[in-house]
Amino acid sequence: MVLRTVRFFLLAFPLTFLFPGTVFANTCNNFLSYNCAQATPNTVHVGGGVASGQSVGVLLTSNMFNISTSNGKGGSDVLVVAAFLNGPVTGSLNGVSFTSLTSFPEGAATNAIVSSVQGLGLCSTTCNLTFGFVDLKTPLATNGSVNITASGVPVGTVFYGMVLNSNGQIQYITPNSEAAILGKGTSVVPEPGSLTLMGSGLLGLVGVVRRKLGRA
Repeated sequence: MVLRTVRFFLLAFPLTFLFPGTVFANTCNNFLSYNCAQATPNTVHVGGGVASGQSVGVLLTSNMFNISTSNGKGGSDVLVVAAFLNGPVTGSLNGVSFTSLTSFPEGAATNAIVSSVQGLGLCSTTCNLTFGFVDLKTPLATNGSVNITASGVPVGTVFYGMVLNSNGQIQYITPNSEAAILGKGTSVVPEPGSLTLMGSGLLGLVGVVRRKLGRA
């Protein structure tokens, strides 16, 4: 009887850590070459907007935002993970392009993301998410923040931050309430390649107009 009780405890004990990770967004699953630190993650705040009225708590009013921690602690590197709505992973942060992910690394956050963007009218009843991340390779100073500019990122994209320690472990992460949605009022800044194409197109248009005026 004692042996059976001990065996049950050994099986049940790991589940107490497994189930919270599937329910809340403030979990920290391993992805790519990054590992989670063996500690309770503290909150990473994505700032630069206003209250969204949704479970994903911040609505960005421009293509610029910042990353900081609620406890003022710094880190050796900052990552930004994003969910894109009904489209490919595209754009860049501070000139660094997004790398695609097959799944979202923060537990069950996808449910909150979908309900929030639908509540803001940014996504219809069918909302297919794709995921990507940017490693900014930028340290976060104690009591400081990292300023970020998004380029070529579509409206409705949702941002979560992660702060890594010197061992390359994800130590502080963003829960849903501190994540941010790129709002409708933001101007989507084209990437340099798009600007070049637009410039080439305008030059071509000028040439056509000159030829027509010359014939007249």
